[in-house]
Amino acid sequence: MANQRWLFVVRALDKPGTLTAAAAVFSNRGISLEGILGSGMGPGTAADGRLIFSFQATEAKQALLQKALERLPSVFQVRAYHYDDERLRAIAVAKLSQRVKLTNDDESYFVETIAQTSRDRMVMLTGSPLAVEAAVDQFRQQGHLKDVVMSYITV
Repeated sequence: MANQRWLFVVRALDKPGTLTAAAAVFSNRGISLEGILGSGMGPGTAADGRLIFSFQATEAKQALLQKALERLPSVFQVRAYHYDDERLRAIAVAKLSQRVKLTNDDESYFVETIAQTSRDRMVMLTGSPLAVEAAVDQFRQQGHLKDVVMSYITV
């Protein structure tokens, strides 16, 4: 069975130790995390935070990880998404060379210029994971990509 790309959205208590326990579920089973994103729902409440984990695993290993996360006392719910699920969105903040041409004929992602200097341009790309990753790869292949941070989200 081949590895596939997955994303878990974990609703959990927003308190110390929750992220460590959840990350240990992956580590103890030999799975490296590609990305982690965390968010509390609001100041002053520990009732409901979100952790988003992206990783690669077989379907069987993904199911095992989901069950292990659901058993953690601070976890309320785990939702699994396949990487190409239309409900997922990717967000990338990229530093590009100023020479790059930002023509976007692809409506599956959007580009916003955040800041620019005489040498660099900082942009945010949002859209489907496949489209945003393809755009980042294109910038890389053209020699325009200087740095990038990417994450995946859904609610």
